Amino acid sequence: MFRLTWCITAILLGAFWPGVGWGQEVFSADEMRQDIGLLDSLFSSHNLSTGSDLEVLSSRDALLLSVQKDSAINRLDWALLVHQWLRSANDAHIRIRFEQMADSVTSSLPPASGELLREDGPWEAFAPGRGSAQCARLSWMQKTWPWLGALLPDAEVGQRSAEVAGEQDPPLKAGMAVVDHGAFSRWIIRDFSTGTFAEFKKSFRRCVRMLSKAKAPVLLDLRGNLGGLRTRRHAVLSFFLEPAKWPVEREASFGNAEEAFAAVIPPMPALRVARHCDVPLAVLVDGLSFSASLLLADAVVLSGRGELFGVRPLGESGGCSGSPKDHVLPGSGLVVTCPTLLTSIGTGPKSAFSLGDNISASAADQAWKDAVRWLLSADLVSPR
Repeated sequence: MFRLTWCITAILLGAFWPGVGWGQEVFSADEMRQDIGLLDSLFSSHNLSTGSDLEVLSSRDALLLSVQKDSAINRLDWALLVHQWLRSANDAHIRIRFEQMADSVTSSLPPASGELLREDGPWEAFAPGRGSAQCARLSWMQKTWPWLGALLPDAEVGQRSAEVAGEQDPPLKAGMAVVDHGAFSRWIIRDFSTGTFAEFKKSFRRCVRMLSKAKAPVLLDLRGNLGGLRTRRHAVLSFFLEPAKWPVEREASFGNAEEAFAAVIPPMPALRVARHCDVPLAVLVDGLSFSASLLLADAVVLSGRGELFGVRPLGESGGCSGSPKDHVLPGSGLVVTCPTLLTSIGTGPKSAFSLGDNISASAADQAWKDAVRWLLSADLVSPR
């Protein structure tokens, strides 16, 4: 049944994507075999190669059937077949680099939410794995729409989404800024990688000075933060919590289960702070929060330092993969990313964050209100 389903899927892909521009380029069965060979070596110790999950097996079966038919397939169709297999790992660090395939971007608005995620539609096949939260899959599709819409210029877009007017973030320096909301301060951190170290140092110290001077509750805004450098994440955590109270963080090489997270990662903040901030702390995440930002959120919650608010993010609680590396498939030339490290935090197994999986705009508004209400009802007297 699954073989039949994926045969039909492959046919439908050809119907949706008949080949646009460079998409007319086709690959032979031998070139596809070369790609599968490298993919197998990259994921030899991962459940993509050895697991029994039906989605993994059926998507891999579709790849092998394409090779066995010994007929050419165009570039986008092959990329999508590979992506169906990679995304069954439900790890956003494992994916096809579709953004490198688009030779332009579109200025059109994305379709409505339901249309983007419609399983028999032309766009859902580009989304992260179906084991990921719906709000995370939708957020990723909306963020990547500029090049996704350019990959499928002739597809019917259906009902357009209305642009949402709202407060815009202030200019971010090295990916961060502090906003004074009167009763509380908001520390926006959109990533842990933007800018040189010197730029990060200047911006981080400026933000820390503003927060220390305000002495107000802090809303740590990690919405849209897809991750970045561990040392910068540790610097932010060190401002709120002394390292002796951090939850244990361990590391292993991706695909090396024998290591069993034996390596304990010591605190390694890029910058040190003279005094820790002990005001009430809330962390706000959304569907695009991932990787390092979720490790930071976990550290805050697991240590009891603060509370978490938002909607289900792109990753899970308890750890994540990281340090992804690009690999060029030898047959097709497509680029895939594969993580090189695995990080665990705390003592429990990975699990979904205890947040709602709601794709409506009202869910994001409610998350903001809940975070602010908690901050302002918390004990505002700093402990001695």
